Amino acid sequence: MAITITAAPPIDSCLNDDIWITCSSTNSGTTNFKFVFDIKVGGNLLSRSKVFPNPTDSKGYFNSAPIVRSQITEYFEPSGSSILVASNDKNGVTYVLEVREEVSGSISVSPDASATYRAQNFYYPEFTDLYSSGSNVSLSSVYNTQLSNYKDNWLTERDLQNIQVKFGDRFYISFLRSEGVNETGYLRTLNSAGGVVATYSGLVNMSGSFNIFNLSASALNTWAGSTLITENTYAYEFYISGAGTSRVVRIQHYCNWHTSYNVHFLNRLGGYDTYNFALVNRKSASYERNDFKRSDWQRTNGVMQTYDAYNKYNQTKIPYSVKHTNNIKLIGEWVNAINYDWLSQLISSPSAYLEVQSMYLPLYITTTNWQQKYIEVDKMFNLEIDAEIPKTIYSQFR
Repeated sequence: MAITITAAPPIDSCLNDDIWITCSSTNSGTTNFKFVFDIKVGGNLLSRSKVFPNPTDSKGYFNSAPIVRSQITEYFEPSGSSILVASNDKNGVTYVLEVREEVSGSISVSPDASATYRAQNFYYPEFTDLYSSGSNVSLSSVYNTQLSNYKDNWLTERDLQNIQVKFGDRFYISFLRSEGVNETGYLRTLNSAGGVVATYSGLVNMSGSFNIFNLSASALNTWAGSTLITENTYAYEFYISGAGTSRVVRIQHYCNWHTSYNVHFLNRLGGYDTYNFALVNRKSASYERNDFKRSDWQRTNGVMQTYDAYNKYNQTKIPYSVKHTNNIKLIGEWVNAINYDWLSQLISSPSAYLEVQSMYLPLYITTTNWQQKYIEVDKMFNLEIDAEIPKTIYSQFR
């Protein structure tokens, strides 16, 4: 009696797709035989599923994704004043799969096969299947389907050489780290000619594989222990070196006369990005009223009349509840084609936060469409989105 896992999930498999596991057994031809698939997370049994052998090849096929996916939680948890504001493994779920046999209702006590897997919170891009091994289509950075391609690198598909940040604002970006590797951060400030003005390097103590960095001027100055970046600094660059050397993030300061808003959102790769909507942003609101009606003739001082003792006419339609729905239209600056493609991930993101006075308000994106842009045809373009701030407010009750 032996079970073999003949097809295992890929490394860093996708939580938001099917995750199939295939098993064979020397006992699969036995009457009343079933494969028993147990999933454990943190040592706790999460589920037990019994599967009959496939009649064609006598193998057991099991999709672990719906069960494992239920264990992912929200992990936008920035804190602290230095550059590393979160370091954990919450962007995925590590689980143990144990496979047993059941024959005529009797289940083996010890697993006949077991393995540990990790599923990550990302999703595949369009046409992923075209970019598989052996395809005659070259793999571009936009279609990096394996999360391992981003190990020891920034977990984003934005144009890292074209980032504008308002001085004093937070700027979040995520980093995927190889476990057990010491990492060093490198900072250099630049003048308008691209020359290096000042440099600093130091250890970055990451405890988890998933990390959120705040690369604002304030956070970098705190990390460096001195004021290397001021409001007059033209631009600065930051990168990390450890098991490998990451791409370089280049940030340029800009001035803005309007009230701008930062939106922090979950991107396709499972990292959090920041985008600043720097043009004229407008708030709006709609109101839902519930009311009741009554006669305008009311008893006042023993007399039926249509007004009260203060000469106010009696109200015949009374709103007892007024619910506010607050919306905002966000308008960003002009962007290039790479960043416009990347910003489609904001529209489709299930987790977005509007930063207001150092607080994070959940943002419900109501824009539902996006269309690709080309510099050669469209010349100049920016992103405009509509969103609802899902915070319930009521006027005074009556």
